[in-house]
Amino acid sequence: MTRRTTALIAKAGLASAALLLALLWLVLYPALLPEGMLPFDARFTSMTFDQLRNIMLALGADGRSLYQFVLVPVDMALVLAYGAGIGCAIVWLRGEPDRMTIAEMRRRQSAGKRVRSAVGSVLLVAPFLAAAFDAWENVLIFRLLGQGEGVSIRLMEELNRTSGYKWAFLALAGVAFVVQLLGYLSRRGR
Repeated sequence: MTRRTTALIAKAGLASAALLLALLWLVLYPALLPEGMLPFDARFTSMTFDQLRNIMLALGADGRSLYQFVLVPVDMALVLAYGAGIGCAIVWLRGEPDRMTIAEMRRRQSAGKRVRSAVGSVLLVAPFLAAAFDAWENVLIFRLLGQGEGVSIRLMEELNRTSGYKWAFLALAGVAFVVQLLGYLSRRGR
């Protein structure tokens, strides 16, 4: 993939993510959820059984169906958009990859630079892992809504774990984006 293609995917993904996020938070969530109630996947902390049951009861059968067949697919589109957008933006900001073999890299780079390179490589995958966990979280929400008012504690615990992983990798992706942006700006300023 060329740098230009990567930049176009990053821009399209970030713009799409912003539009979908606005659609979810400004139109769909307020229309569907009672005032002050957060959706399943917008919590930074684990959801309790009572919180989950309250959401399910507040939605009712029609609300659960709308959430399941309207909000979850829109959120899936958001997952694809932000995963591609943030991931490609980080790749683009990082610049041209080194065309060295691992043996050449070890011979030519100091140990400190090798560690920085390895950490940078790990941070490159953070947005894609966040998107993968977010997609799985949406699948779990879809299954949960399909159960009706009978809430499965096991499913709720898996949803809480998956949400935690999503938020952790999103935080890493944010750090990676800022680090790569600062690196890009410093290279550009020289």
